[in-house]
Amino acid sequence: MRNSSLRSLAPALLALPLAFSAAPARAADADEIKLLREQLRALEQKLLVLERQQEIRQEAADTAAKTAPVIAAGAGGFSLTSADRGFQLRIRANLHADARFFISDNVEGNDTFLIRRLRPSFEGTLGEKFGFRLMPDLAPATFQLLDAYATYAHSPALNFLVGKTKTPFDLERLVSQTDLLFIERAYPTSLGPNRDLGVQVFGDVLGGKLTYQAAWQNGVADGGSSVTDSDDEKEVAVRVFAHPFKDSFSALAGLGVGVAVSVGDKDTGAPAVYRTNAQQTFFSWAGGVASAGRHTRVSPQAYYYHGPLGLIGSWTSSQQELSRAGQTREVETTAWFAAAHYVLTGEDTGIRGVTPQTNFSWKDGTWGAFEVAARYGVLAVEDAAFAGTSATWFANPATSAREARGTTLGLNWYLNRNVKFTLNLEHTDFVGGDAGALTREDEQAVFTRVQLRY
Repeated sequence: MRNSSLRSLAPALLALPLAFSAAPARAADADEIKLLREQLRALEQKLLVLERQQEIRQEAADTAAKTAPVIAAGAGGFSLTSADRGFQLRIRANLHADARFFISDNVEGNDTFLIRRLRPSFEGTLGEKFGFRLMPDLAPATFQLLDAYATYAHSPALNFLVGKTKTPFDLERLVSQTDLLFIERAYPTSLGPNRDLGVQVFGDVLGGKLTYQAAWQNGVADGGSSVTDSDDEKEVAVRVFAHPFKDSFSALAGLGVGVAVSVGDKDTGAPAVYRTNAQQTFFSWAGGVASAGRHTRVSPQAYYYHGPLGLIGSWTSSQQELSRAGQTREVETTAWFAAAHYVLTGEDTGIRGVTPQTNFSWKDGTWGAFEVAARYGVLAVEDAAFAGTSATWFANPATSAREARGTTLGLNWYLNRNVKFTLNLEHTDFVGGDAGALTREDEQAVFTRVQLRY
């Protein structure tokens, strides 16, 4: 702007010699007028050069702005994005610092403080269609590679994934660990597959009212995750989930219903043990029991959200062919849970948790959001597992309970979107599972968690 102003003065400056030459009071020398004109022309050229240099600098700055990466940091994590937004790296992390205190004397677990999860994650895009995610877990004491996959997004209705991630099956398992309603997931997750290696296809159709996922994977035991593949058999998992009243103004807009199925053969490996909500083993298979054929799971599932109210539940059946001492049996294990929760401070709730209207601030007298929750669930192993004598049974009825019934009461305090405190009271009663009595003693525990996520 300054150079342009000077340039506009140049014609007026060039006109000065003519004004001097026309003045009657004094005749200007011709050589002096000529010299003055040359100097003014030189000044004009310098002004033009300065103006062009300024234009070049501005063009360079504009080009740099178009090509410079964008660095951002906020409540959602740290990100580095190319200027054309075709490439992006997002870095996030979450920490779960827990405390566990057992009221029951019969519990083998210790009262303890522990780091339940410590998970940095690295995800992003590589060009317009390709993406990736890497997430290890550094807690409690060993390195585990939980997620490691690449994606290709053809369209909202058709996407592909290859690598290791959660199997599309259990409703609560698919909820992020940072958005869990309770400290530990419910009994159905003990029967569904956890993380596995393979390929998936997934997408949303009908304007997002229907979501589908299909996976072809190595196959894992109930509640298990794949590290290496122990046989040639594979497992197929398919899940469909619908929001039939999505985008409507009815009270049913927050309703979601679905079903998941997995089918595969397993010729090797021991089946899983089952744990209570307080993470204590209450059922284990007898020595020598191994997978020996078809393994089929099915899980209807649903949730409903309306303002501060939330309801969620699922039922899972796991039927597996097992062998021991030359015998083969098909044993079915079932589990279900139902939970209700309500945000006392009035915020909307959902499958991705609660965002407080005001953050906790001692200075300002604001406290964030508070949520209460209750859950009841059952896991039962059918009688076929206990049939026979010690030489032929698949589970010892004196040490493994046939059924566990758990009740959880919870309080969630959302200090802000990144910090959360959770308190859970756990009570579990059993059918069977004690060598000296018909029923194992009840189990009671208090769990707390401080969650930090970024």
